[in-house]
Amino acid sequence: MKKSIVIVEDDINIAKAEAMILEKDYDVHLAHDGEAGHNLVVEKKPDIVILDLMIPKLHGYEVCKKIKSNPELANTKVVMVTAKNEDRDEAMGMDIGADDYIMKPFEGVELKHVITQVLNSDKNNNSNPDLENE
Repeated sequence: MKKSIVIVEDDINIAKAEAMILEKDYDVHLAHDGEAGHNLVVEKKPDIVILDLMIPKLHGYEVCKKIKSNPELANTKVVMVTAKNEDRDEAMGMDIGADDYIMKPFEGVELKHVITQVLNSDKNNNSNPDLENE
């Protein structure tokens, strides 16, 4: 079964381009504003969310906070995507729980690489408690 991704991006052309890059390997769902994006995340419970920061109705930071503060969604991976290139923007995103941060413009290969790294980070960080007791 394919892993699931929700893309929250208000620029329809960018959203479609991201979806085309990812749909071969993932089940992709699109939302074009923060409110619809959050609702879609609640409904679909995806493995990962690709979240633009500058989106209407609910800012990307707020969407990330809502995802990470919901016990049913807290383990959902969030990759923030933005044209904002200030270090403080990235730091703020990471402080509220984002798992990674990509600056626009980016290449499709970079997006796929970051998604793979973020999704595999749990596998690399989770140790087997049974082995620790041996």
